Order: sequence, then structure tokens, then C-alpha cells
Amino acid sequence: MIGFDETPERLMCSRAGCRERATSRIEWRNPKIHTADRVKVWLACDEHVDFLREFLAARDFPLRVVAADAADETDQAAQTADETERQA
Repeated sequence: MIGFDETPERLMCSRAGCRERATSRIEWRNPKIHTADRVKVWLACDEHVDFLREFLAARDFPLRVVAADAADETDQAAQTADETERQA
């Protein structure tokens, strides 16, 4: 278990039982229970990205797949937008 002050050494695939390094980030939400601004994230290795994407797509959940390292850029952009709104 990861504590609040700890960071994992590497990103691992979210597929049950898989411990491979994640190469993709699957951002999704269930529109029946999540508002448009709420996004859940699953990480996927090369072997499981299609399986996880298809699992979510079969349920008609809005999703997008990006490179796992794109998370830093997305998080930084969101943080910058939040800071800009607070300053306005």
C-alpha cells in the first residue's frame, strides 16, 4: 500500500495481477455517476491497453488513451489553469 507521502518508483498496469510497467494512461468516467469534470485513470502496459480500453468502451464510457508520461503534462496544465483562476 502506498502512503500519502510516498510515490511509487514506477507506474504499474492496472489490470488485475499484472505488474508490468504502464505505458498508457486511460482516462475515463461513468456518465451515470460522474460529472464531466470527474475523470478516473487506469494505467496500462502495452499488453493490456486494448483490453482495458475495450472493457470501458463496451460500457459506452467516454474515454481517451494517452501516453503514461503525458500525465505530467496534463496535471501541470490543470494545475496552471487552477492557479490562473484563483489569481483572477
